[in-house]
Amino acid sequence: MNAATVFETIRENITGYNVRAEMYNGAAVQGITSMYQNLGEDHIFMLKASKNSAKYLQEAILRKPVLIITDFEEDAFIDFHDEVAICYVDDFARVSIRLVELFYGEHIRNLKYIAVTGTNGKTTTSHFIGRLLSELGYKVATIGTLGVFDGAYEKVDFAHTTPTTPMHFEFAEIIKYFSTREYDYIVYEATSIALDQGRTGFMRNDLAVFINFSPEHLDYHKTMSRYLESKLSLAELSDEVLVNMDASEYRVLAKDRHHFSEHEDTYYRYRTDIDHIDLHVGGVHYEVRPRFLGEHNYINLATGIFALLKLGHDVDAVIGTAAKVTPPVHRFELFSEGQHQFILDFAHTPVAIKESIINAMKYAEKMEKKLIVMVTGIGLRGYGKIRMTMELVPEGLHHLVLAAEQVGYEDEEKIVGMMQKHLPASYDDSNTTTALSRQEGIIRAIGNAGADTIILLTGINEPQHYRGDVIAHDDRQFILQYLSESRKA
Repeated sequence: MNAATVFETIRENITGYNVRAEMYNGAAVQGITSMYQNLGEDHIFMLKASKNSAKYLQEAILRKPVLIITDFEEDAFIDFHDEVAICYVDDFARVSIRLVELFYGEHIRNLKYIAVTGTNGKTTTSHFIGRLLSELGYKVATIGTLGVFDGAYEKVDFAHTTPTTPMHFEFAEIIKYFSTREYDYIVYEATSIALDQGRTGFMRNDLAVFINFSPEHLDYHKTMSRYLESKLSLAELSDEVLVNMDASEYRVLAKDRHHFSEHEDTYYRYRTDIDHIDLHVGGVHYEVRPRFLGEHNYINLATGIFALLKLGHDVDAVIGTAAKVTPPVHRFELFSEGQHQFILDFAHTPVAIKESIINAMKYAEKMEKKLIVMVTGIGLRGYGKIRMTMELVPEGLHHLVLAAEQVGYEDEEKIVGMMQKHLPASYDDSNTTTALSRQEGIIRAIGNAGADTIILLTGINEPQHYRGDVIAHDDRQFILQYLSESRKA
């Protein structure tokens, strides 16, 4: 491909450029990326306007790209015009989508896509859809918060992908990888921010799944209406939609009766219990007994089942595979070490934490044990979210540990103070402990535990961001190391 083809593809969006005629006519282009770390000398660099763009530009120039395309105002980088060819455009998302189609269109068309959006449970629901399809014999890749996974659910390393929905060109590279390996489906998490930025606008989804809706990412969207608008835009990119009719915000998308609910008279209905799921498909009842616990996980599995049925897969075959799949790691994951029993759950939004605690309370009651819970205030998510989380903490816990995590540059003491301020009135110094880090919180939880208790650890069980550093962390590894050292002491 040459630079002239690129120019013609985005001509209507070009506002200015300093490109030499010889380059315009014939310069070869071998690739395109928005990550300067991936740049080659014969690549195009897509530079989105941001506060760090000047740094990214200078890093890119060192790698000698054939062209830089940016949505800064014309001549914003005039000081660099003698060093590199720069093209200015007025609609970065539109240009990105057109160029993704130009460079990757053949691969994009080789696959089918299922997108999952919602406030809570995107990762687990996507995982279940992927695993159910795999059990039915399809080659399926899954993309989301945990990374990129192949059909054997082995993680595939892609440099510089975003945590959940990758950027335009990084997503396209992932698609190319699986296209060349003759995959059938990609199941991915579609976040509201990614949808707002048009990152998936080059794909036509066979199905979009809308699972739930509650306040989130308001630091980005500013208002709930804009947050909802971003979510709803996924329907325009999809041939079919599957809607949780219990989320009233999504009902506008329902065009037929083949949607799902816990309560309403829809075609797909579910009811969860502590160890099974009752499903109704039309007038037929099915019971699924999963190999794992957690009723919030059961809801995600039921949604995955309905997604396959919406796509036309045989109901008996899908129900038959449902008892074989398990959730991804740290989704209500149970393990024991010595006399201590733990539940690891990645819940980190207010509603998800509430549901996780309620399910853990049911499990602890069944096991005739007391429940200790660690809830974390996340510095990277803002104090408004911390307040909402605390206000939704259920009453009746044996002990509650409040800890700060993913602090970033925030004051961890202020985070914990905000948590204490908005706790339900039933929690005080007699049944609450505080900690300034995730690891310290785990130690406090263990210190209050015995053979008659279960410890639920909610929050982001991942490396911790603290004052500009990333500190390695994994709950299970930390627990095993701490208990081992405690026994030696």
